Amino acid sequence: MTATAVVELRRYPVKAMAGESVDVVTLDARGLEGDRWFAVWDEDGRMATGKDSRRFRRRDAVFEYAAQQTGDAVRVSGPGGSWHVAIPRSTRR
Repeated sequence: MTATAVVELRRYPVKAMAGESVDVVTLDARGLEGDRWFAVWDEDGRMATGKDSRRFRRRDAVFEYAAQQTGDAVRVSGPGGSWHVAIPRSTRR
């Protein structure tokens, strides 16, 4: 039997944005709690991502941002390094 070691745990709070390294995670039915719970939506109701489909729209600019979960809020940093805090109307549990 081959041993396997976890080298790093990463969570991506906002779909298609850079994520964060975490020391501890909680697993739920969807996987890592807080992983991809948020998304950027365009004016046509499509999620900004790296692919085009009926549900997704390719928006490469979203890759320039990073997201970090802080409690029930998500901090998003832009290319200039400034942080913006997004607090959801209701918390997913």
